Amino acid sequence: MRIKTFVATYLLFLVVLFSSVAIVSFYLNNSQINMLKDKSVGQFQTIMSSLERDVAVVWGRGGENGVADENFYEAVDLLVRGYSRYYGRHNIYISVRDIRLSAHELTPSEVQFESNDEGYFIAITDFLAEPFGYFLLYYTLDITENIREMRSIQNALLFSAVAFSIIAAIGLYLILSSIFRPLAVVAKTSREISDGKFGERIPVKSNNELAQVAIDFNKMAERIEQQMMLLEEEAENKQQFVDNFAHEMRTPLTSIFGYAEYMQKASLDEGEVVELSERIMSRAGYLQEIANSLLKLAMLRDYAPKMQDISVKGLFDDIAKTVKPQMEDAGIKLICKSDAEVLSGQEDLIKSLMLNLCLNALKACTPNKGVIYMEAKSEIDGVTLSVIDNGCGIPVEVLTKVTEPFYRVDKARNRKDGGAGLGLALCRKIADVHGAKMTIESALGKGTVIEITFTTS
Repeated sequence: MRIKTFVATYLLFLVVLFSSVAIVSFYLNNSQINMLKDKSVGQFQTIMSSLERDVAVVWGRGGENGVADENFYEAVDLLVRGYSRYYGRHNIYISVRDIRLSAHELTPSEVQFESNDEGYFIAITDFLAEPFGYFLLYYTLDITENIREMRSIQNALLFSAVAFSIIAAIGLYLILSSIFRPLAVVAKTSREISDGKFGERIPVKSNNELAQVAIDFNKMAERIEQQMMLLEEEAENKQQFVDNFAHEMRTPLTSIFGYAEYMQKASLDEGEVVELSERIMSRAGYLQEIANSLLKLAMLRDYAPKMQDISVKGLFDDIAKTVKPQMEDAGIKLICKSDAEVLSGQEDLIKSLMLNLCLNALKACTPNKGVIYMEAKSEIDGVTLSVIDNGCGIPVEVLTKVTEPFYRVDKARNRKDGGAGLGLALCRKIADVHGAKMTIESALGKGTVIEITFTTS
């Protein structure tokens, strides 16, 4: 694009420049010739008047009768030669002819510009005034030197135009290179982005239209990079989900297959059959739990909850009754606090969310030492539910991952105690479909605080 712009602009510049030079040269040439013609006419009139007077004087010397004889013509010829010698020093050639002695008819002519092998001339002819009208005066001005000087000026003008065009070409190329440099950088950066280098940006050092293009391009590149990062993260999460799912399914399926194979090949009594059947049913129940959780996650993907007013006190009482046996077995206290009366949401989903959080807190607490707080706070624009424990806590670096499906902080925890790692993923999804914000704060050895803020707007 830069080369095309340079060629088009430079050609237009050359057309204008040399057209201007041609017009100026033509004007100067015509002006010079017209000036010389005017000068020649003035000189011719002066010579004509002077010659007429001198011829009249010669005529008067011819006697009283005034008869033109040989002496008269000789005197006129000598007179004309004198004129010719005098004006010849000024590049003017003078001659007089007697039309009565010419075999051809001679006529006067207008001012003429003539050129031949000897040079350039301006010629004028006219008859002398009566009674000497039979004399035809020839006037020729040699303007060869004037024309040569004019040609020199035109050549100098042309040379200057050529030199200026070369300088202009260099200047134009440098200017266009400077103007198009940001576009070249844009093109280079776009190629690098197309090759997968999404972090490339265009440096902006000016404040013009092209700089604004670079700024907009950088914004576009930033959005592309963000989208690519999201796509990569989503792809990584999907792969992680598949890997975790396969891992979660492999262990119970391996156990079921092993127990079934053992039952098939071994000779077992009734008690052993019952025990192995219970183990198979336990692993099958675990698989059923995973399937139900995944179905619930899938159901909540584009789910619109059925909003209704929920009594916070009634919600906390139901949850407390549900977890009471497990709390008592582990020797862990559950303390409920609430200064909010009503919460808007789908009751079964909110109950599932809080129950999952309480069970997670129960698993994190040390038996006979743990305390769990389930609280509800009335805010200006809504209600905040929270579950707080003094358990083992969660490392800060994995806080953003704990809501991913099948993710477990403690990889060594068995599935019976740790579950499938879908509880917090379900909690996050339930909060999302209600338009609520779920935040997790934790410190190792100090406990965890999980808050879900429901806004009324």
